[in-house]
Amino acid sequence: MSALFSQAWAHALGEALNASAAYRDAAATWEGALLLEWLPDPQSPPEHSVYLDLWHGACREARVGTASDTEHSAFVLRGDAVTWDALLDGRTSPITALLRGKLKLSKGSLAALLPHVAAANALVEAARQVQHSAAGIGIAPVSAPVSAPVSAPMSVPEAVAPNIVAAPAAGESVRRFQSISPTALRYDTPPMRLWDKAKRLGIWNPADIDFSQDRKDWAALADDERDFLLRLTAMFEAGEESVTADILPLMMAISDEGRLEEELYLTSFLWEEAKHVEVFRRFFDDVAGVREDLTRYHTPSYRRIFYDELPHAMGRLRTDRSPIAQARASVTYNMIVEGVLAETGYYVYHQVLQTRGIMPGMQKVSALLKGDESRHLAYGVFLLSRLVAEHGDPLWQAILARMNELVDPAVQIVHEAFACYDPTRVPFGQSAGPYVEYAMGQFEKRMARIERARAQTLADVYGGEEYETN
Repeated sequence: MSALFSQAWAHALGEALNASAAYRDAAATWEGALLLEWLPDPQSPPEHSVYLDLWHGACREARVGTASDTEHSAFVLRGDAVTWDALLDGRTSPITALLRGKLKLSKGSLAALLPHVAAANALVEAARQVQHSAAGIGIAPVSAPVSAPVSAPMSVPEAVAPNIVAAPAAGESVRRFQSISPTALRYDTPPMRLWDKAKRLGIWNPADIDFSQDRKDWAALADDERDFLLRLTAMFEAGEESVTADILPLMMAISDEGRLEEELYLTSFLWEEAKHVEVFRRFFDDVAGVREDLTRYHTPSYRRIFYDELPHAMGRLRTDRSPIAQARASVTYNMIVEGVLAETGYYVYHQVLQTRGIMPGMQKVSALLKGDESRHLAYGVFLLSRLVAEHGDPLWQAILARMNELVDPAVQIVHEAFACYDPTRVPFGQSAGPYVEYAMGQFEKRMARIERARAQTLADVYGGEEYETN
């Protein structure tokens, strides 16, 4: 029996790529060889590799890799048996695996891969077809280590359980007041610690921001620089309006479950999102002097996330408040919209203004928003961790599935924004690379924290102080 990454497998993959119309169309602009490397485990050197000479939708050569192929390859991708198994089984996508640090790009940059996400997905789909027909060509799958089983959620001692007031008995009043009941409030839980931070650090008024110097700096910018900042701000503003409107079903779901501490924090969450809407509108009014339809800056991937995926995932909670529906909503809202997109966007904004030394009012705004969003993201990580600890592996698999659906279009938003400019003359000398790397690091850190909840009890999650800093 031949194994994955053997000569027989490589040859079959080359034929599958050349027979795939989807790959041919998606990879029409791809130039350069790709080396895929299989590691027995993350700490070991590559044990097997496959070299693919890819050129404008065609595979000109597919064979087992050699030591010299690294030099001639545009990209080198490394993964262990578990990662390749997940890719070929459809449980993850190439970009998700890269963002989570499971698939390593040891040569080439993720930013350079962004225009070719569809090609990468089509290539993996061809490889999956090869695996599915493995019996016909005598190919055996990789021997991947078996993951330890995840135990069922453990019961939580009353002393550390969340405060949820019991439903009334028949004939009793429906109304219950946790704050004057023996359960009272748990000040030491992550939501209450975030609530305390919001009260101390989130008190700022958009109307108090001084934009006088910003107006002068704006007038001195080149046309393409103003366009770049308008593009970013138009995406921010619509995004902030979206999350302000769309968080309400989640707040209602949390409230109906009787999680008073979380509900208290979420009141500040909504209030802060509303302030973000106001402050960006003040930028348009007081700095840019723009009052026109700016949806022209919304690219196809942006529209998919903000016009479709976000409102649908959050709106579903009006009729389906199951743990999986909550997890899918939180992944969309917290991990993708806030984590991959908003946080990275604000980082770009702050870097541009600070490096040039302009627009102090908007520099202050970006710093304030960064603080607010850090608390929002910390709550999202807590919520998903709580759900995983409560409901076990099916919930974790739902999180991964939702990530796989949204990571590609989310990353494409970054690519599409920069692709609107001549790559040799992007305003402010910017490029997508550093920001994609930043997003990767933040995403990987948060996903690792949520994944740890698979082996934790609710007591562990409620005692986690790391949610305060995110």
